[in-house]
Amino acid sequence: MKVIIMKKYALLFLLLSSCATVGTVSKIDINENFPHDEIQKVAVIMFEAPVDKKKGNILAPKASIDPNAGAILSSMTARELTKWGKYVVINRKAVEEELKFKKLKEEDLLQAQNYLNLGKQLGVDAIVVGKIERFGISYRAMSSGLFVSPITTKVSFTVRCVDVISNETIWSAKIKGNSVMDNERALASKLISETFEKLNTKLNE
Repeated sequence: MKVIIMKKYALLFLLLSSCATVGTVSKIDINENFPHDEIQKVAVIMFEAPVDKKKGNILAPKASIDPNAGAILSSMTARELTKWGKYVVINRKAVEEELKFKKLKEEDLLQAQNYLNLGKQLGVDAIVVGKIERFGISYRAMSSGLFVSPITTKVSFTVRCVDVISNETIWSAKIKGNSVMDNERALASKLISETFEKLNTKLNE
């Protein structure tokens, strides 16, 4: 039985200013047993967002999630991967257009997290997937509906690159941060840029 060893890198960034504080924590895992040179073409698909459920506790922390979060984060990720020059990257829109042309549904090809069929249809070596935990404003709400400060922008999600043949995770990153000044798009852009720069460096070591 093949033992997969994931080399873990913990990255901690803390940026302070007189106006605001941005705290980011990113964890990177790299599959050291995987032949990374074999991955030449990847497809970035729509990131999965959680269903927003209302809770009865009126003082519980609330976190709104932008309905476009999946598209926004997957597009940002595709742009960062393209900058590497390591992969040929098919972005989310191109994936959707290709599947629509072939009259296929992405969700049908992703059943049981088996990426082989999707990889064959797109002609790629790996699929980049993401799962969103938070993407928006976090606050506490009173029964009157008024906000209770502080109001903070929070972004938290995971991203994985999966081999379509073996279903092995090639690399993954857990990205999390908050800010009282940046909106979710600006914060996510900073987090992704910082994390993927470090990830690229580790992959090239």
